[in-house]
Amino acid sequence: MIAPRMAGWVALAGLVWLTGCNNRANTIDASGGAYREVSTPVQLVAQARPPILDLPVPINFRLDETRSRNFAAAGARYVDHLYRGSADKFAVARFYKRHMPISRWVLVTDMFVQGDIMLDFEKESERCRIIISQGGLFHNCSIKVQLWTTGRIPAAQAGKKGQGKK
Repeated sequence: MIAPRMAGWVALAGLVWLTGCNNRANTIDASGGAYREVSTPVQLVAQARPPILDLPVPINFRLDETRSRNFAAAGARYVDHLYRGSADKFAVARFYKRHMPISRWVLVTDMFVQGDIMLDFEKESERCRIIISQGGLFHNCSIKVQLWTTGRIPAAQAGKKGQGKK
């Protein structure tokens, strides 16, 4: 009878301790006249081998294969991927703003629309739109990555005119 009660108190004490402890470095900011706690922003880490090599994905996000597709043909490619994971959507936006330029993507549009963050990037003849949304019950964040080729697709040259076999 005493052991179950003691186990309940130990569990409650552990829960209180965990909620009071966090791993963030906090500082005090008094520049606005009143003291307030300021936390360092979370920095997400990129996966070592994302499904599409030049499209980084945060390490705790997984591809939803049932809702994703991609293909490449004749010099064009199309990607429509959905990733689900747990992170703050603003931290995910900072992740993409920091990591996309590493793969030579240039940020051209940064929008916050009705709770979603939309980032548009361009590279050569391609455009990439990343939509970061609040997730569902099991994942608190979703990332929709859409990539498509824009403009004219250069025709493949099988051989130059006037060149024949000798």
